[in-house]
Amino acid sequence: MAKTIILGAGLAGLSAARHLQAHGHDVAITDKGRGVGGRLATRRMGDARLDHGAQFFTTRGQVFTDTVAQALEAGAVAEWCRGFAEQDGYPRYRGSTGMTSLAKWLATDIDMNLGIEVDRIEMADGQVRFMGPEGDVLAQASQAVVTAPIPQMLNLFDRGNVHASAELDDALRATSYFATLALLAVVDGEPNIDEPGGMQLDSGPFTFIADNKRKGISPVRALTFHAEHDYSLRRFDDDPQQVHAELLEQAAPWLGAATVVDSQLKKWRYAGPVTPLPEPTYLIESAGARIALAGDAFAGPKVEGAFNSGYAAANALL
Repeated sequence: MAKTIILGAGLAGLSAARHLQAHGHDVAITDKGRGVGGRLATRRMGDARLDHGAQFFTTRGQVFTDTVAQALEAGAVAEWCRGFAEQDGYPRYRGSTGMTSLAKWLATDIDMNLGIEVDRIEMADGQVRFMGPEGDVLAQASQAVVTAPIPQMLNLFDRGNVHASAELDDALRATSYFATLALLAVVDGEPNIDEPGGMQLDSGPFTFIADNKRKGISPVRALTFHAEHDYSLRRFDDDPQQVHAELLEQAAPWLGAATVVDSQLKKWRYAGPVTPLPEPTYLIESAGARIALAGDAFAGPKVEGAFNSGYAAANALL
């Protein structure tokens, strides 16, 4: 049985693992996080449940549409709405109890090694090796899928002396990401948020605001505010208490008469690529070992783009 190791338990890694395993591969995922999903992130605050990364997803391509249909049947996802300011009839989906529900469903029966930090990636003797900080081999196989954000990916490659082609290396190093600061607020009272509990905004301090109770994932009123990208990048490394207070002040028009019971600031340094690379995956090959690159920076920054990139990486290795 062929073996493939995967770095990253986000959607791209889970998609690749699921597809490879369906074709008879022995698959194992390594991730530094304690849970699966990456930016499919749901957080508990007391009785509240809040999505603080990706807020919803749509389907367009057949493979992802078929996968979501299976997830719907399994109860892992549900339809949220068919538009925000205007109804366009096109379904927006959410995880059944938060966006992590989709990730957890995709991760079923996949070998997971969570809470493990990879220090570098090496290619030698026909093997790809995920190495620990003490020089220990955390995982190895003749092929791998690497789904870390590109700056982190390059850091792992540079420390392990992995070389892409000059053209690919230039493209990877030129890729930049926007950051997102997320304000999470549990509130008492009715906020000024339109039906269906989500607002996409083209201007102002926030790009998206969600009422997680009306969305259907939280038993109590809990709000997610995504700060706009320029503000998020400019303030990302500033005093978090000051930024937190500033975002609460900016959220006042949407809080309305509701009282904030609890709030937190969450930070996404690599929230999405400014300009995705043109192909859904790329291969690095050396002396019989192969690494397929995947993630939302490859040919599509949205949820479906990450899924399709993982699927394409798996196909490249198959």
